[in-house]
Order: sequence, then structure tokens, then C-alpha cells
Amino acid sequence: MCICACTNKPYPQSLRVADSLIHNNPDSAVILLEELKRSMAFEPQATQMYYQLLTIKAKDKAYITHTSDSLIKTVVKYYEERKDRERLPETYYYAGRVYRDLGDAPQALEYLQKAIDASSDQNGNYQLKSRIYSQMGYLYLYQDIYDKTPEVFKEAYKYNQLSNDSTGMVYDLRDIGRSFSTLQQTDSAIYYYKQADYLAKTIKSNHLQSMVNSELSGYYSKLGMYQEAYQTLQIAGRDFEAHNRPPYCATTARYYYYTNQLDSAEYYYSQLLSVNSTLHKAGAYQGLANIAQRKGKYKEALLYFKDFLAYSDTLQSITQSETVRKVQALYNYQLKEKENSKLQRQAANYKLWNILLIFSLLSLVFLFIAYHQFRKKKEQQQLVKQERIKQIPKERYAQSNTYLEKNKEQIKVLELSLHKAEIEKDQLRQDLLKAQKSLIEKTNEQITATQRVQKQSELALKHSDIYKKFHFAVQGSDEKIGNDDWKELMCAVDEAYNQFTTRLLELYPMKTIEIQVCVLIKIGLSPAQIAFITIRSRQAISSIRKRLYSKVMGKDGTPEQWDNFISTF
Repeated sequence: MCICACTNKPYPQSLRVADSLIHNNPDSAVILLEELKRSMAFEPQATQMYYQLLTIKAKDKAYITHTSDSLIKTVVKYYEERKDRERLPETYYYAGRVYRDLGDAPQALEYLQKAIDASSDQNGNYQLKSRIYSQMGYLYLYQDIYDKTPEVFKEAYKYNQLSNDSTGMVYDLRDIGRSFSTLQQTDSAIYYYKQADYLAKTIKSNHLQSMVNSELSGYYSKLGMYQEAYQTLQIAGRDFEAHNRPPYCATTARYYYYTNQLDSAEYYYSQLLSVNSTLHKAGAYQGLANIAQRKGKYKEALLYFKDFLAYSDTLQSITQSETVRKVQALYNYQLKEKENSKLQRQAANYKLWNILLIFSLLSLVFLFIAYHQFRKKKEQQQLVKQERIKQIPKERYAQSNTYLEKNKEQIKVLELSLHKAEIEKDQLRQDLLKAQKSLIEKTNEQITATQRVQKQSELALKHSDIYKKFHFAVQGSDEKIGNDDWKELMCAVDEAYNQFTTRLLELYPMKTIEIQVCVLIKIGLSPAQIAFITIRSRQAISSIRKRLYSKVMGKDGTPEQWDNFISTF
């Protein structure tokens, strides 16, 4: 690559050497650039700015945390004033990296978006574009902003595919799977994890296979699919690098704990204590406390329990995502229609019989593949769906008043035991009981807070104009219900009940009328009122409810059973 300043004077050979070292030997590049620092003072401004950009780039590649934005601000200003289309995309990208290290997520997102805009009219440079989208995805993911994450990582995958970067594609597929898991879209998550594993196996990369299967095993364990978790765990253990060891140990420990292999679980939890990660240490101490308590080692359990509480409090204070959401609203990441228009113009030039021939061939290929994969896919989807349905009552119970009262009863029992321990002057037993009582009390506080937020959300829904409009409609109001009204109602219900329609569609691919019936049940309309609004007979509404129960639950049921399910979903 020929690198020239605005004056057409080539950059010094030493900078070219430094640039060539950055990708594979960033530490050497950092040392070389530091040695060149004094001599740069006598170079033209263009050379100085390029030197500063290389310095930021080399430190970033060497995983040296950025501690100030003064240098990158100078570089950004220089290239913006000169409207340097070649340098600006990369400059904006590293500005985003700097602000991410500084903890300024909104500023990081702003510069990453600028990097996308600046590179939109450039052909090539696919690896930089992939890194830009990956960084945006990680920022959204780690800040618990999940809705845009899959599409961002898919963009990263597209550009790695164009640059033939198979390793990058494995990471992208893994990230897509991870993002779908955070959205609780189980089918999609497992699909992309398996695609990542397949590609890693194809390129014969054992450490990438280990990395992917370690994360997939953890996801299977979370779903309660322990046989699949064990199988992927065996693959993960074949070969992994140092930075992949903590997730592997955490997943392995959880698997052994839930399958009652406590000694093995204790070994892997202990391995995590040397990891410099608050999240892993909190999980390790909690796991060790549970194991010690089950073994009757109350002194050890108490010590582990105190450490778990300390790390747990630290974790709760880390996440700050509200500011990122505000910046996210400023940008629109919808795909442009340029490529589609281009394909349409090209297609118009072909003769009709060629189009039909291609379409027919593609259809035959699709049908052939679908025929062989249909049964296997349907069986897998059914298993995953049933696992998800089994989790629903457990999740509902964990936030219920019944669970709250059960915890209160446990607190009373602990207080009696504590009183007995005080009489017996068993200080160790007292400390353990106090710690257990404190954890249950914190759990109750969290449940109460969650219930309060849910009640406020439901109250806001019931006071909304769209809610009132639908209720007035069944009372003989002259207002007509249009498509926009349905969309507004569904958005309001999703906001009040944690993405209600999205979670329903994960259980079963419902038709529009079926979703509408479910939403109307959720806002408290009777079957007769639902029939009135949807312009259907009461018998048709009953059939829809009964059919949905059968499809989702996998067994026959009544319309009323479906109503009960929806009311608590």
C-alpha cells in the first residue's frame, strides 16, 4: 500500500515498517513507535498525525488500555478538517475504541456510526468494516441492549465473508448466536452456535471449536439440556487458549454441580478464583458456598458466602445502559435498499424464461434440502419449545407472592434457628444463618420491586389512549379499529408485559388473527367482545383459543385453559 501525505511526500520508511508490524506484532510496533517519538517533532504535520494514528492503533492491537482522549481528538480534528476520506473511517473507528476504554459508551457509539457513514461509499476495506460492526455489537450486548445486536453482528459476518476471513466468521457466528440467546430466541441461538462450530471444524481450528462449544455448553446448561451440554463440553475440553479457560471452567463447574458430581464441580469452581473477573469470582464463590453447605461444611460455606455477597454487590453497580439507549435512538441502522434496487435492475435485463429457469432450479434445491431436514428440525424445535414452556411456570413462581410468602416462612425458620444458636452460643452457626437470612431478604426486596414495576406498567397500559379505544369499541363506539391501532396496541402490550408478542411467537408461529386474539385476551376482553372486534363468530374465537393451546402445549385443552395461560404469561 502506498502511503502519502497531502503534499504527496511519502511517509518515512520507519512508519511504513511500524504499520506493517501492527497486525501480527503489535508489541514490537509499540516499541518502534516510541523510539521514533522524538524524531517526529521535526516532521511535517501530516506525518505527525499519521504517526499519532499509528500509535493509537498499535496500542489498541497490543491490548494497552487507552486512558485519555486528547490524542485521538487531535487526530480526528486534523483529518476532518482535510476531509480525508481514506483516513477518516479508521480514525473514527479508533476513536470509538478509545471512548469504549474510557467508559463513555455514547461517544463510542457516535464515532462508530461515523466510521460506518464515512466508509459507506468505499469499496473494499472489508476487515475494517467488520471490526466496526463487531465493536458496535459488543457495546450493545455488554450494555444489555439486545434488539439491534443480531443485525449488527450479521453485518460484521458479511464483511468478514467478503474478505475471506474464516476465523472472523467463526467469532461473528458465535456472537450472532449469543445475541439471539439474550433475546431468548432459542432456535436461532442454537442454530448460529452450531454454524460457528461447523465452520471452526471445517477450518480445523481446535481452539475455535473449544471456544464455541464452551459457550454453547453453558447455554445448554442454562436451558436444562444437560445431555447436550455434556456432549459439547467434551469438544470444548479438547483444546482451549488461556483466555477461553474461565468460561470453560464456569460451564464445567455448573454442569457437574447440577448433575450432583460435587467434587468435580468444586475443583472447577476453585480454578475460577484465580481469574481476574468479578463475574466469574462471584459465580465461583456462590457455587463453592452451595457445595460446602450441601457437604455440611458450614464454616467454609460461611466464608464463601460472604465473598459471594461482596462480589454480587460489586456486579450490581457495574451496568449503565440508559445513556447508551439515548444515543442509540439518534441513529437508524436499517438496511438501505440500494443493493435490492441494483439486483432488480439486473434481473429486468434477463429474458423471462431464464428467470423462470433459475427460480425453478432454486425451488427444487430448496425443496430437496427441506425434505431431508424438515423432520429433524421440527423435532429439535419441539424439544426446545417444551423446555421453554417448562421454564415459564418456574419463572412465574420465582416472582410470585407465593414464593414471597415461602421466603418469609424460611426467614421465620432461620430466625428460630438463629435464636437457638444464640442460646447455644454457636457463633459460627449464627453467622451462617444471618448470611442466609440476608440473602433471602434481598431476594424478597427484588421480587417486591419487580412486582411494583409490573403493576406500574400495567397501570400505564390501562390509562393509555389505545387501551381505552379498544375497550370503548366493544361498548358501541363509532370509532373504527385500523391496522395502525393494532400495531399501537401490540407495542403497548409488549412494553407492559416484557415483549409479550415476541415471546409468544417463539413458542408457535402464530397468524395475525391468532396474535390479535391473544393480545385482546391480555387486555381483559371477553370472548364475545373479541369476536365483535375481530369480526369473527364466538365459535371461531373458541376454536382459535383451543387450537393454540393444543399447538403450544402439545396436548388437548380448553379455550379457558388458553385464557389462563395468556393471563399469566
